[in-house]
Amino acid sequence: MIALSLLVCSVHTRRATFAPKIIEQIYGQWETLPEVDQQRVEILFLMDNKIIGLGEKRNMMVDMARGEYLEFVDDDDEIEPDLISSILAAIDEHHPDVVTFLAAVTINGGDPKPCVYSTRWKRDSNTASEYRRIPNHICAVRKEVARNASFPNVPKGEDSGFSKLLLPHLKTEHHIPRVLYRYAYSDETTETQVERPSMIRSRPLPPVVDVVILSNGSDRSLRAMTQTTIDSCLSGANSLPVNVIVVEARPNLAYRNAVTIPAPPGSFNYNRTANAGAEHGSAPWLMIANNDLKFEDGWLHALLAADHPIVSPHNPGDPRQADLEQNEVGRENGRHLSGWCYCLTRDLYRLIGGFDERVRFWCSDDAVLEQVVGAGYDPMIVPAARVKHLTSRTLRRAGRDHDELTWGQVRIFNRIYGRDKFGDDARYLRYLTRHPETVEAGL
Repeated sequence: MIALSLLVCSVHTRRATFAPKIIEQIYGQWETLPEVDQQRVEILFLMDNKIIGLGEKRNMMVDMARGEYLEFVDDDDEIEPDLISSILAAIDEHHPDVVTFLAAVTINGGDPKPCVYSTRWKRDSNTASEYRRIPNHICAVRKEVARNASFPNVPKGEDSGFSKLLLPHLKTEHHIPRVLYRYAYSDETTETQVERPSMIRSRPLPPVVDVVILSNGSDRSLRAMTQTTIDSCLSGANSLPVNVIVVEARPNLAYRNAVTIPAPPGSFNYNRTANAGAEHGSAPWLMIANNDLKFEDGWLHALLAADHPIVSPHNPGDPRQADLEQNEVGRENGRHLSGWCYCLTRDLYRLIGGFDERVRFWCSDDAVLEQVVGAGYDPMIVPAARVKHLTSRTLRRAGRDHDELTWGQVRIFNRIYGRDKFGDDARYLRYLTRHPETVEAGL
């Protein structure tokens, strides 16, 4: 019977300033409603001592809310005296996915400027006379729809991250063409967000992405490394539903919060193992990942918001990606495609016929790059999606197979795709000298 949940996030440093004012505004107009409407409105207020990140706090409140619609009111903003009654009337008459309206925006005490929230816009923009924003957290959204998106738990822009993922799910809108909300930004009163790690939070929804992790848990430290990759992947997704599939080379191993399947028999083959994992999922997105990764908050939000069929996260500290400040499309492996962790649509995966298994280890990502480019799609690197790649330990255990896992695979790749990768590298040339008779079957 609850039609609307009003949600307010706050922190202890505002308990005597903004918090009492917004509480008075909300409860003041709630008390003027007819009793029947009072019973249809839920008011939730969550204050903490900055232990919980803002994005995490918003996701918690979305899950707590019992209303059919939910709307956030920021504690340092103001609402018009008829906001609640106007939203209730719009819900009753139109029952849309989202109720939007106008907001009056003031920056550092300047003149107010209207902000128009609407699904008419495909992205946020500014004009000389108004701000244009796609619907975000201050709009009234049906909870069933809002749960398809979530807030990235990042220090800045969690509202934008939510709105970008929400927009594709908004099929109907009712717009109220007048100011119901007042946003006043001030450099003096704004609170700097503190980075706080997220918890693993899951929603009973179909997964957005199948994350296939390739693992060889031959000792305790390697198994712990795989589990860290799983845990950071899920917590960093910030409530977006993720299905983790671990393809494990060692028998009788299982990992928390993941489906574990055995690796294909025989010698290790990176793309064959990735294909085996891919077949165990059906999500619209597919990610292939090493087991030596640390996912940061908001990684999945940034990749999905890029709206590109094959995307890669940024590896902090990788010199090939160090100068990137915005999304970039290209064909340079290691810059535009992070071979240790990349994400593509399930449709593109099917289009290329799965990953090329003719290479075993080195150049597996080069082969995928050739496949997707051949299908007409260049990879995109997304700097806002941050996933740290730790030092790989696979080759340390390769022994006498080291040459064939590395330079031998370069030779196979070059033959298949007509490339000259490492053609002037002395190490590769020495390998060719040592193995002049090596001919890979079927090439």
